[in-house]
Amino acid sequence: MTKTGASATRLCAACGMCCNGVMFYSMRLQPSDQARSLTALGLKLKRKNREWHFLQPCPAHQDSRCTIYAQRPERCRVFSCRQLQAVEAGQISEAAALEKIDEAQRAVARVRELFHQAGDTRETKAFATRGEAVFTPPLDPSPEATATRGKLALALRELDELLTRNFRVETENARH
Repeated sequence: MTKTGASATRLCAACGMCCNGVMFYSMRLQPSDQARSLTALGLKLKRKNREWHFLQPCPAHQDSRCTIYAQRPERCRVFSCRQLQAVEAGQISEAAALEKIDEAQRAVARVRELFHQAGDTRETKAFATRGEAVFTPPLDPSPEATATRGKLALALRELDELLTRNFRVETENARH
């Protein structure tokens, strides 16, 4: 489904979780994508298992907008989260979708706060990368650090459930 219309513009600008490293760790390019052109636009491409991809957060996602929108990769062009799909299908109102986005953004803020408390301040890394670092031994055995990691694990699990229920699209999970 291709993003169209003013609702998509407003919802995507309010959200950005498919670009900012919250929902996805990386994004694979498609055969129709021009790797050299995307590199020239500032994307740092990596090759893994003979496929090109770039890590999230996307460097082109700045100030709640895509700085390479007209030249963005194919997956970016066709991805529509569950909220956007429901609005475009007339199943929910834009206001209802914005409420879900706000709920998710509060959960994201909580996770970010706990990452900071756990000592990870790398805002330019995807949540998956940051979580892996916080939970990889050697771990600080202090009661405070242990408690923070417990809170972070719970907050990450709750965020993941919220994203799966309200934003991720099953076919896209396997493709990102």
